[in-house]
Amino acid sequence: MEPTPATPNLPAPEARLLALDLLRGLDMLLLTVVGPVLWAVHRVWALPPWVCKQLTHARWEGLTTWDLIMPLFIFMCGAAVPFALGKRLRGKWPGRAYLRHVLGRVVLLWILGMMVQGELLTLDPAHIILYNNTLQAIAVGYLIAACAFPLPWRALRAALPLVLAALYGLLLACLGDYTPDGNFAVRLERTLFPGNTDGYGWTLTSLMFGAMTLWGMNCAELLRGGLSPRRKVVLLAALGLAALLGGLALGNWEPAIKRIYTVSFTAQAMGWCTLLLAVLYLWADVLRLARGPGLVVLFGRHALAAYLLGTFFAPVIQTAAALLTQGIPHWLGPAPQPFVQALAAALLLAAALRLLAASRANVRTGS
Repeated sequence: MEPTPATPNLPAPEARLLALDLLRGLDMLLLTVVGPVLWAVHRVWALPPWVCKQLTHARWEGLTTWDLIMPLFIFMCGAAVPFALGKRLRGKWPGRAYLRHVLGRVVLLWILGMMVQGELLTLDPAHIILYNNTLQAIAVGYLIAACAFPLPWRALRAALPLVLAALYGLLLACLGDYTPDGNFAVRLERTLFPGNTDGYGWTLTSLMFGAMTLWGMNCAELLRGGLSPRRKVVLLAALGLAALLGGLALGNWEPAIKRIYTVSFTAQAMGWCTLLLAVLYLWADVLRLARGPGLVVLFGRHALAAYLLGTFFAPVIQTAAALLTQGIPHWLGPAPQPFVQALAAALLLAAALRLLAASRANVRTGS
């Protein structure tokens, strides 16, 4: 008997999970507010070395808190798929509207990524880089997850991230080593895009972007399932712990390297992401201890706008912060100025995001 051309695993639409907004918001706050403010504190009062280490990427091998920012973005993109696309698949296979929606999101993210880091606005083909940004990695992962989501076989959807990771791991192991110049992912990137010299794998590493997005999608499907909330927490925590320990064990044979998303690194990152989601789901959606929308939810529900404000429009915000705080040295001396200016930039970013959110809400309500 052929499978039903629908997605029977999806229950009726339910209230938005607060844990997803909180986790996305914490990730965005770390990137755009907490990190810059802490570095400003370091310039004034010198933070301990272990704190600074966690606020930078590992040079090659290893995993720091800062290394988790991008994997968490991709994981959360996958976690949003069942909520964003589930209502578009009820009772039918993907149609033109579904494909148009998915491809529209992919194209938008791709162009924005090229604007942020791909030198698109130079309009100079010699300088434009096609693929080198987190938004584009999210776009690739989203496209893979959107293609897999309508499959009516849940076991296949659950197995897909493992299949992609295994394929990628074999390619890295068989076609190179794990050094910056000898690994296959970066060598392929330099062959396809000679202008991309950031030392990251993008094209081949898309397999891992897809695996991470699918992992997030499967975690969200678990949360939307019919199990009791507390059992969902236990299963989610067990999955996270298994991924984390599996990644650590695999590290005995394959180093954890973010720049090429080795399987050991990705498994550890997905383990931490899943454990964080389990904790926040228990806190916010099961025990209901989170109160009010707050700043974290604001950044979580408007993550793309926060990312663009904190990266692409960062020079504008920094200039405004410098103007607003230019009189501080007159009263406090020049030493605290980096911290005061960083704090002012953070407040301006939050204010701009709140204005954008309010404008969006007014457009939706027609007021």
